[in-house]
Amino acid sequence: MANRDLKLPKFALIKQYVQGQIESADWPVGTCIPSETELATTFNVSRMTARRALQELADQGLLSRVPGRGSFVAEPEVPVAQVEIYNQLHSAQTAGTYSNRIISLESIPASAKVAELLHMASGDVVYQLIVVHLDRGRPLQWQHLYINPLLAPALLKQKFNKISPDDYLQWLAPSTSTQHQLTALSASASQRLELELTIDEAAACLQLARRCWHKQNVRSFSLSLYPASHYLLGANLLHPGEKL
Repeated sequence: MANRDLKLPKFALIKQYVQGQIESADWPVGTCIPSETELATTFNVSRMTARRALQELADQGLLSRVPGRGSFVAEPEVPVAQVEIYNQLHSAQTAGTYSNRIISLESIPASAKVAELLHMASGDVVYQLIVVHLDRGRPLQWQHLYINPLLAPALLKQKFNKISPDDYLQWLAPSTSTQHQLTALSASASQRLELELTIDEAAACLQLARRCWHKQNVRSFSLSLYPASHYLLGANLLHPGEKL
C-alpha cells in the first residue's frame, strides 16, 4: 500500500479497495462483495465506517445494495443519447451579460437530510448559499446550494462579482461525478418574487437537483429553479417562443 494511501480516511481506503477489485474485473457484475462485518474486520474499523464506504459506492452507481442479501457489483449504466439543453443562463455567461444577487451566504448546522446528501454527520457545519442568477438584470434562475466547507474553505469570503458560484466551485474542486434529478413543480411565493414571475409563470417551473462529487467526497448539493420558458430539453430544433 502506497504511503499516500495511509493518509486516507479508513472509509476511503475501503472504497479504494472495492473500486480496485471492480475495475480490475476480479469482481465482475453481479458479484456479492464482502459484507460490512467482513470489511470492518479486514480493515480494523467499525461496521458504521464500512457501511459508509459501501453506501457511497452505491450512491455512485458501482454497487447495488439488497437488504438482507448484501451488496453486489452493479451493472454499468448504459449511455443514453445526449440531450441538448438550451439554457439562457449559459447564453448570458457567454455574452458577458451575466450577474447574480446573493440572498444568503452563511455557515449552518446540517439537517439530517442535508448531512445524508453530503455524506456528513447531522449537525456538522456546512455552507449554505442562496442566489438568483440574472441576465441584464432579469432573473433567470433561483439556486440553493449546500457545500462541504472542507472543499471550499474560503467560500464565505467570496463576492461572486465576476464568477458564478458553480463556476467557482468547479474551478476550486472540479466535479468528478454528478447526479441529476429534474422535476416539474410550481415556484414558492418567495421564489416567485425573486424570479419576478407572474402567477401563470410560477406554476410552470423546473427544479434541477444536482449532487457533485470531487474525487471521493461529495462537494455540493444544489436545487435550481428555472421558469420553464428558460429551459429546453431535446435537440435544438426550435428556441422557446419561436414559431413556424
